Amino acid sequence: MAREGYYQKKIINWFISVGGTAITGTLPTGEADVQAGYPYAVLVNGLPKVRLLNVMVEVKTEEDYHRVMRAVEEIDGLYVIVDQKPLKKHEALQITKINNVRKKGGMALIAFSVAQVMEYIEEDLNA
Repeated sequence: MAREGYYQKKIINWFISVGGTAITGTLPTGEADVQAGYPYAVLVNGLPKVRLLNVMVEVKTEEDYHRVMRAVEEIDGLYVIVDQKPLKKHEALQITKINNVRKKGGMALIAFSVAQVMEYIEEDLNA
């Protein structure tokens, strides 16, 4: 079974491959594993300019992702804990911090795959 680092590396490499940035490391408890910048084009004074959209990804293994997602529902853009039992102690804090970012208009999610991250970003940019 793949470890969380395997999934983190794939997600980080994808951000970098599309011209973005991404880091991971020893972060405070509850902070998302990957702190990334996703490049997107905007018009500034009628001219195209590239900006980096801040995206925070709490990376889980595929097995852990499904366990966590059984404990939450996404309601109005926030993760709402509906069953505490499947969650490890620190995961409730992770969910709270992701929700805090989302409440401020930021992008943050729980994921195990690049496809999930891509879908989340594209949905937001096309909204």
